[in-house]
Amino acid sequence: MYRIKRFFDCQVPVNKCNFECDYCTVGQWRKVNGESPTQYTPFKYSVEHMANALTPERLGGICAFNLCGNGETFLHPQILEFAVALLKQGHFVSIVTNGTVSSAIDSLCELSEDLRSHVFIKFSFHYIELKKKNLLRRYFENVEKAHKSGMSLTVELVASDSNVEYIEEIKDICLKNLGVLCHLTDPRLNTASDIRHLTDMPMEEHLKIWSQFESALFDYRQATWGDNREKYFCYGGVWSFNLALGSGKLKQCYRNSDTVQFIFENTDEPIHYLPRGHHCSFAHCFNSHVFDCLCGVIPEIKSPYYIELRNRKLPDGTEWIKDAYKEVYGRRVCENNDEYSAQEKIFADGIISLFNEIDSGNDFERLVDDVMDKVSKVYDISFYGEGLINDWFERKYNEKKINGKELEKLVIVTNYADFAQIKAKLQETEKAKIISIVDLMTLQGE
Repeated sequence: MYRIKRFFDCQVPVNKCNFECDYCTVGQWRKVNGESPTQYTPFKYSVEHMANALTPERLGGICAFNLCGNGETFLHPQILEFAVALLKQGHFVSIVTNGTVSSAIDSLCELSEDLRSHVFIKFSFHYIELKKKNLLRRYFENVEKAHKSGMSLTVELVASDSNVEYIEEIKDICLKNLGVLCHLTDPRLNTASDIRHLTDMPMEEHLKIWSQFESALFDYRQATWGDNREKYFCYGGVWSFNLALGSGKLKQCYRNSDTVQFIFENTDEPIHYLPRGHHCSFAHCFNSHVFDCLCGVIPEIKSPYYIELRNRKLPDGTEWIKDAYKEVYGRRVCENNDEYSAQEKIFADGIISLFNEIDSGNDFERLVDDVMDKVSKVYDISFYGEGLINDWFERKYNEKKINGKELEKLVIVTNYADFAQIKAKLQETEKAKIISIVDLMTLQGE
């Protein structure tokens, strides 16, 4: 049985697209700036180097990767090579595409059967653009090729206001070419802090109109839209991540301030995980269908399994989701991992609090006092870094040592996102044990 250890939502550095949909990130960019971005950014590192940073051994097991660009994913010239490199390591790779880059679909279909079984294609169904550019036939041919090749897939339409007038056409063409209706996803206003629905319709009308597609994906997103998650402990940063492929910046979620580590530098250094905990940085979990149903980053939240949101059974008895992905999408990542202890949660929350200039709380202070008391009996401790976390620890513990005893030196790096680079630099001059602040709790058992 395949047990996925972690999920990586990968940001592919490509903004160029052969479509101009009004509801997507590129479309919203055009509306604000008057023109569309047209570029892609080559990867900073070679694909071989990136793959070596993402081995099952380094990540703790086989993982699931989702590859998506702001524009059309397959228009990045290195993305296919990267996807294949992950597949050859045994990982599962999903790719978001508008379904018109036939050469990319053909290349995936030519992979060996065992590699194809680990591919899941999210065919975004941009009906208006497909119709306008006379690409509907090519689109459905590529969906059919992927299906017959044994790859898993889903077909997903954005429930936008601009698509409403075409609903009957869309239903008819789906039934004719797919045998079933497509799934739906909801557009969101990325330029608004509350990340609200991108619709001018009253929500009751919006939901009623689109309910006719009977899409479990759409239904779950609506059921959880707007729910604030701060009362829960979120394992984003341990079980799920956002990974910028252009730089190797690994984040707990989508904000730049959520950085965990730059994982393409010093690839021999283990990844030092830090969960978001009780400090969600968004108004709501707008991708709850992934983080609840696939990842289970908040184990207390009950949700259907991801396969229930993505699959369709076709009239000929075949299904969009094939056997290997039935195992992957029929479990949550949280079921393959252990939850944190109460102390580990308090510590993670305290570190994030300090980073965000929030009171870390008495429980955190008592916990750290206890840990530092134990550690100071074994090590001569100093701190390295800058910012609020470093200031807090230096103020309280920089002189914490046993007088008259020669102890092994311990340097605690408080700039955890840059730990790998800092450690490599310190090792040139320091004869000491060097750890990240996020690993402090592990020392109390020594």
